Amino acid sequence: MSLPKLRLVLASASPARLATLRAAGADPVVEVSGVDEDAVLEAVRGGPAQGVLALATAKARAVAGRICAEPAGADRAGAAQASGADAPVRAAGAAYGDGPALGAGDALVLGCDSMFEFDGQAVGKPHDPGVARERLARMSGRSGVLHTGHCLVHPRSGATLGAVSHAVVHIGELSRQEIDAYVASGEPLHVAGSFTVDGLGGPFVDRVDGDHHGVVGVSLPLLRRMLAHWGMSVTQLWEHPADGELGETAAGILHAATRYVPRYGADAFIACSCGGCHWGLNGAGGVLAFRRGRGGVEVLAQLRSARTHTGGTWSVPGGAVEWGESPVDGAVREFAEETQIGAEDLEILGTHADDHGDWAYTTVIARCEGAEPVPDYESAQLTWTALDGLPGGPGLASAPLHPGFAAALPALREKIRNLAGPRSR
Repeated sequence: MSLPKLRLVLASASPARLATLRAAGADPVVEVSGVDEDAVLEAVRGGPAQGVLALATAKARAVAGRICAEPAGADRAGAAQASGADAPVRAAGAAYGDGPALGAGDALVLGCDSMFEFDGQAVGKPHDPGVARERLARMSGRSGVLHTGHCLVHPRSGATLGAVSHAVVHIGELSRQEIDAYVASGEPLHVAGSFTVDGLGGPFVDRVDGDHHGVVGVSLPLLRRMLAHWGMSVTQLWEHPADGELGETAAGILHAATRYVPRYGADAFIACSCGGCHWGLNGAGGVLAFRRGRGGVEVLAQLRSARTHTGGTWSVPGGAVEWGESPVDGAVREFAEETQIGAEDLEILGTHADDHGDWAYTTVIARCEGAEPVPDYESAQLTWTALDGLPGGPGLASAPLHPGFAAALPALREKIRNLAGPRSR
């Protein structure tokens, strides 16, 4: 069975990135973001890797916001004139339109940015010939690291995934005549690090240790892995609908007929406004089941297997909420998959939400009397343990609690005590 066709919107004016994607079978629509790069970098804490990821994310989100604000069939020239300040930049996970993301959109926005790290310092675009000449003289016969940030945004849902590629670039010994001629060409003035590997600067690069495409501007292997995180294949970029079936603008692509729409699960990481990455494009949830034991209230704890995200920690059985599911339904479904305890054995009494605004984890609190769990591959162990014994109860001391579970535990413990009744105190 063939996979649905997938289109990209490239949030970059780089001809090299466009050429690289086209050579790989993609034919992206180009929408320049217009974001204030200096302002973005001023707000970033960290080194070049953090900087390029922040820039790539800002570009992708700005274009995604513009696409969703643009009506289908809107004039492309008018859209291209929008400034970065005018383009709505939404947080990851924000709602961009009707219907579930990745189930109602047929395009992804790709933002990229590169930065060269030399002598421990970030080296951007020189712009000035004198700066370029001095920089190339210092780089002659030496090496540095080229960092390229990548960010994928699904416009309709705001689901965001970011990653950075790295490669060590070894510059050859350059003569004064070569440097002067290269600067006079104008090419090094507007590229990260003051050089290219796919243009006039190619002969001056002795070798690249790492991803060659990342040095050009977009890492094809990394893009492949990022798409795979969302259940997609890079091969979906190779085929496209016939000419005229999609609109000429990015908005036209977004609003195209749903027969071109991939429908994938929500099992993927989302970049959160808190600065971390969380599992579940629609959020996640789990069930904290409790029962009355001989020594008081017991809860069902799960030691996550090494094959899973956050493996080796104690938490509650759960996972990503699917498209069209409520957080409670998703939590109960995941709990049943991982414990073989169905909804019929649960008396749902309450919930607790760890809500980040653009992502949330919902813990369903449920009474479970008489049912015993059967672990699946995601569980290294399932055990009933005393509520008051957490976090270091019998059998739990060998591994730490999941950080999110640990943070929520005081509130969860109090809610269970109230729901279980006086005898639980």
